[in-house]
Amino acid sequence: MLIKHFLPLLRFRPPWHHRGPALSAYNPSDPMPPLTEWSGGLHLSYRLVPVSDHLRTFLSAENGAPWQDVHAALPYDSERASPPETAPDPRRYRDAKQLYETAGFLYQDEGRVWFTDLGAALKRFLPRLSKTNAILVARHAALALAACQLRNPTDAGTKYDPSVRVFPFRAIWTAMLDLGLILSSDELNRALFKVTDDDSLARAIRAIHEARRSGRIDDLGSETIQGKGKNDRIIPWMSLASFGWTLIMDKRESPAEGYYHVRPEFITILEGALAAPARHREFSSVRAYAEYLGEAASLPKDVR
Repeated sequence: MLIKHFLPLLRFRPPWHHRGPALSAYNPSDPMPPLTEWSGGLHLSYRLVPVSDHLRTFLSAENGAPWQDVHAALPYDSERASPPETAPDPRRYRDAKQLYETAGFLYQDEGRVWFTDLGAALKRFLPRLSKTNAILVARHAALALAACQLRNPTDAGTKYDPSVRVFPFRAIWTAMLDLGLILSSDELNRALFKVTDDDSLARAIRAIHEARRSGRIDDLGSETIQGKGKNDRIIPWMSLASFGWTLIMDKRESPAEGYYHVRPEFITILEGALAAPARHREFSSVRAYAEYLGEAASLPKDVR
């Protein structure tokens, strides 16, 4: 039954026509200048199979559930709670919401959590998903991820400068397909995290090729994300680009030691998602942006 629902994909094209009013311009009086490099503000990563606890909690919620209910249901994390608290730290909800907003699964509006078409499909099929049938959902997820913009109306997305017009997951996939299907954390942190548009992406890929030939990683420049726990803030980007480690192997699985590796069986899916046209857009609200990502997944109506 699951396969039957997803076979119509080949007849669907992602809806790239959706428009919306421009985002508000950056206010020079704001205390922090706008970002021109990728943020290290993501603190959580997720896995689709087996499903991460915090993803299961969100997908178990009713559509339109108050955010407080989702927060209360999240697993308690003693490392992120302040003694003597025994309930989930509010940052636990904030971090997970940011992660799944970025992935195009859901959004929060007027204090309630709403699922996009992609999130609703995941919610429906997650109990039956396995490593062998994940390709059925991954094909649609790749289309949605290909439409994700670094600068967008979410709390995290509004922090970027108007000059940032990059699709982060398209950038990661494009680089990996050009670089032998592999990418290291250093290459991400020193090169790709500084990409702001197509031209700078091409320069970053050339620089990585040259750094590999010379063996001098420092030639890529300074690290974008620095300090203690920097790898914990790099990994979330790859967990998102991989659709929960479905499209891309983490370093523990990778045959190339120290590198993330595109799964060979998903190369054509990534190539197909990259072949879809992409144009950077402005959106009037988080809801408009999230619904656009859900529509971009091109899911058949009976599985949304």
